[in-house]
Amino acid sequence: MSDAGRALECRRCGRPVRVGRQNYELFEGMHYVCFHYEFEHDPADPDEDCGVAGCPSAPAARHKERLLGEVRQLLADWSDGPPANWDNTTLPDYLEALAGWLNDCDGYYQSRGLPVPWNGWEVTAAAMRAATLYE
Repeated sequence: MSDAGRALECRRCGRPVRVGRQNYELFEGMHYVCFHYEFEHDPADPDEDCGVAGCPSAPAARHKERLLGEVRQLLADWSDGPPANWDNTTLPDYLEALAGWLNDCDGYYQSRGLPVPWNGWEVTAAAMRAATLYE
């Protein structure tokens, strides 16, 4: 059986790893959630948000608040006119860059050895900031 077709099993919970197969080695033979609770979540209670980005125990409201904060910061960047540190200062250029970054974001995270966040709020916040410079 090829490596791509072999059954992968999470060493923490014993369940099959299907969705996160590409990150199996990165997460030391575990699901992302199992890895997070094994290595990143301590000493927090598993039912409480530990504060690590992407924490499965984080309420969706926290991620929504982060996105709202990012949008407010982007607006503040424009308080004195087009920001000098933005490459995309027209709405069409910004939206094109936003679409491009979202299309390419798997590669962005992969090149940094990070999983794509499972929470859409988090990805959207990163995309909105990245679109200020993305080409």
